[in-house]
Amino acid sequence: MHTKEAEAALRTALGDAHVAIEDVRRVFVTHLHPDHIGMAGTLERAGAEVVMHGPELENASRMWSRDHRMLDETYAWFERHGMPKDVDEGMRTAWLEIGRAVDEVERVTSAGDGEVLDLGGRHARLKWTPGHTDYHAVLVDEPERVLFSGDHVLPRITSNVGLYPYSRDNPLGDFLDALRAVRTLPVTRVLPAHGDPFDDLPGRVDQILAHHEDRLRATIDALGDAERDAYAVCRTLFPVLRSAHEERFALAETLAHLRYLERRGKVREIDGVPVRWSASE
Repeated sequence: MHTKEAEAALRTALGDAHVAIEDVRRVFVTHLHPDHIGMAGTLERAGAEVVMHGPELENASRMWSRDHRMLDETYAWFERHGMPKDVDEGMRTAWLEIGRAVDEVERVTSAGDGEVLDLGGRHARLKWTPGHTDYHAVLVDEPERVLFSGDHVLPRITSNVGLYPYSRDNPLGDFLDALRAVRTLPVTRVLPAHGDPFDDLPGRVDQILAHHEDRLRATIDALGDAERDAYAVCRTLFPVLRSAHEERFALAETLAHLRYLERRGKVREIDGVPVRWSASE
């Protein structure tokens, strides 16, 4: 995100590598979240071309637009699924605040799934990996056997996968399928967006798949024999939430797990105010 501290850290790290920020010629942004796209405009103004997966670029334009349409949709969506009004207001305020740490970018180059990008002489293929966001993309450097995994595969945590009113139909299903798709890539080193590099891609994918199987079971257990709204389920699954951002992530992830289970006939959605969910017979 674009804070004074983050910009100073970027400039210092580039300097340690004997690179001035003006020397950066091309930047690839894996997805639209503020901790990834936040300083793209700063790099653009320093002379870099900013590149994104085309559909993700379209969503980024909507998410960080000044009309706040996506935010307003999310506010109503969370209210519909049981989030208390004061918590929902806190989520909205936090979203607006974090938007101030996202640069405006004048021009972004759109790239397609499967396209090979020249990044400083390194040829990397863009691969669409939906789930964490609808059009998140990673880069695969096949000659060097390196995966730039963005937030798709992380070494210690699993990425937040949420269902929003503007999401694809089944984000968790997308995410699990995309994990299986990268599991067999011919790579020996993974460079994630958060955490240290690691080497056992298949092993880490298997751990994340198993984690979500556990969470799906826990979601059904949280419903029990009752009809519950998603926020009530969320607070059973995530009993400690320390910020408005964590409230948003937790409810959206709970909804993604409920939608996944619904599409497999394990739970059903009951229309009402708020919407409730129950385990299927």
